[in-house]
Amino acid sequence: MSSVLRTGSGRVSRPFRRYRLIAILAGALIVVMTYFPIIFVVSNSLKTGENIFTSGVFSLFTQFDYENYLKAWSGVSGPLLNTVIVAAGSIVIGVAAAALGAYAFSQLRFRGKSLLFLAYLGLLFIPWTLTLIPLFLTIQKLHLFDTWWALVLPYAATAQPLLVLIFRGFFDQIPRELMESARVDGCSEIGVLLKIVAPLTRPILLTGAVLVTINVWGDYLWPSIVIQNPQHTTISAGVEQFVSGLGLNVSSGGSVFAAYVIATMPMFVLIGFTMRYFVSGLTEGALKL
Repeated sequence: MSSVLRTGSGRVSRPFRRYRLIAILAGALIVVMTYFPIIFVVSNSLKTGENIFTSGVFSLFTQFDYENYLKAWSGVSGPLLNTVIVAAGSIVIGVAAAALGAYAFSQLRFRGKSLLFLAYLGLLFIPWTLTLIPLFLTIQKLHLFDTWWALVLPYAATAQPLLVLIFRGFFDQIPRELMESARVDGCSEIGVLLKIVAPLTRPILLTGAVLVTINVWGDYLWPSIVIQNPQHTTISAGVEQFVSGLGLNVSSGGSVFAAYVIATMPMFVLIGFTMRYFVSGLTEGALKL
């Protein structure tokens, strides 16, 4: 009876205890590998530059120099605000356009709908780097170079394939009788989308907003290509400019880590407050697709 999970007396068998111990140790190792770099960065953001280079890797929170954050904030507060503005614009345009497109694919009937939807999905398989040159030339022809529109419009556009795919799965599950009754009462298609569909699909719309925000916050390559004015740069490129401006000054090491903490903290707060809706939106969308 040693090969079964429980013996006749109800006690857990030895193989099960061994596998459970292995699973616990593996989980603990993954947690340590995931969170130790974050703790390391936060700890070094509170140290002077000299202390960072003289203390060991595991010497955590031995000093609390809050001046690092004041210096880092003066360098990255502008790019941080720019990122919020760009993310807000990308969410408004990207989520609204994806909702309209997904509603059309879900509820409207027109010739070539299936083929057009497959073409939308095909965009997911095109690497982002292959579109850099055509997109750059398009931005240049539209005279949007070195403006926030050079960031907002591409971010909103590149989010469309994934958002339309997710949104359509939700829109397909809404009872057609509910929308038909609204149309009979004189509601237009836009009214049906705003008054019926949007309130019922609020979690997935929030999920789309979070996905767009994460994409905007973590992108370094595109802003560094189309934005030359430091007043318009976003947080990833702004942190790089701040670190480059400090040079190889050892005494500024703590400010560098503080800048990293300031740049990533809004994402931790956003995910912390929206995780429940984000996960439920993705899982429900996967089940309904």
